[in-house]
Amino acid sequence: MAVAFAAGVAVGTALLALPVARAGPGSASFLEAVFTATSAVCVTGLAVVDTPTYWSGFGEVVILALIQIGGFGIMTLASLLGLLVSRRLGLRTRLTAQTETKSLGLGDVRRVLLGVAAFSLTFEAIAALILTLRLATRYDEPLGQAVYHGIFHAVSAFNNAGFALYSDNLIRFATDPVVSVTIAVAIIAGGLGFPVLFELRRELFTPSRWTLHTRIVVWATLILLVVGTAAVTAFEWSNPNTLGPLSVPGKLLAGFFQGVQPRTAGFNSLSYGDMNETTWLVTDVPCSSVAGRPVRRVASRSRRLPCLPS
Repeated sequence: MAVAFAAGVAVGTALLALPVARAGPGSASFLEAVFTATSAVCVTGLAVVDTPTYWSGFGEVVILALIQIGGFGIMTLASLLGLLVSRRLGLRTRLTAQTETKSLGLGDVRRVLLGVAAFSLTFEAIAALILTLRLATRYDEPLGQAVYHGIFHAVSAFNNAGFALYSDNLIRFATDPVVSVTIAVAIIAGGLGFPVLFELRRELFTPSRWTLHTRIVVWATLILLVVGTAAVTAFEWSNPNTLGPLSVPGKLLAGFFQGVQPRTAGFNSLSYGDMNETTWLVTDVPCSSVAGRPVRRVASRSRRLPCLPS
């Protein structure tokens, strides 16, 4: 796995270092290319340059592909391709895929691989369709651009990558319920993890039959969402630089969207640099307490963003 991820970063770095990957003259420096490629493959969302203005369309597509590969899992993708080509999986491949997909047994690997692919692509397609229609009809984006932006942000949201194609991230959509809720739902679904999603698909209305893992993940997610939303909304309610100027429905929507982000995402519809220090503290809490998972820190432009569980 380590070699596979290193190879993915290397290929991404090589592509982003090409002159065609940069919007301006010349090419990206090695540091900019390797940092961005690593951030995309590991779906962290850290950025040292402004994504929509620094990278060309080719560079953005490379980042999108790295996000999808990294979120799906390099070894999972390789195993799936091997399954589709040879119709079978060897023992070593099954063991590797079992580790990355968290399958319960070797017999589950084939089913899990196909399920992961089907669920990911279906959910991303639905989110992309909703975003495309909204961007084309509400914001008058040309259809081609709306499709591209819809796909990019759907993939970025579901894989919890946090990359956006707007220089203000998603601040311009702070009071748009369609864009905000669609991206938030994609983030939550992607953050739950495939083992939990598969179990919920079978036992959604029979929680008494959920495994301990699913119970912990679902309840911890709900608690973090409720507490995070309430805390951000309360602490930023009167802040003139964040929620203050918004209407009550707008405050509640933006508060909910920001409450989702510290759990596992990386987008922002409010300026983190203008938030109160108390809100920063609340934002840091899920980063260090979610099931002991490693934490990461994301950044967008010059805005200060929270650390997020990877």
